Amino acid sequence: MKTTQGYYGSSHNPCTIFEHNGWYVVEGSQNVNQAGDGDIIRLGVDVETVQDFDCFTWPDGIHSEEDLEEAIDA
Repeated sequence: MKTTQGYYGSSHNPCTIFEHNGWYVVEGSQNVNQAGDGDIIRLGVDVETVQDFDCFTWPDGIHSEEDLEEAIDA
């Protein structure tokens, strides 16, 4: 599990990104994406450029690494 800083959106909005076992999410988002195994989410990544293989929504949004882990395990 890791937390890093990156960007999202066409305006390159700065954001915090949580990643665990190939799944990642922008802090506060309900959209959890799977980009595959490995170290895909790196410092400064623009998440709009990451190729996703799967996704799901988490109704309460993800606000921490623990929230992401809970959502993945559910």
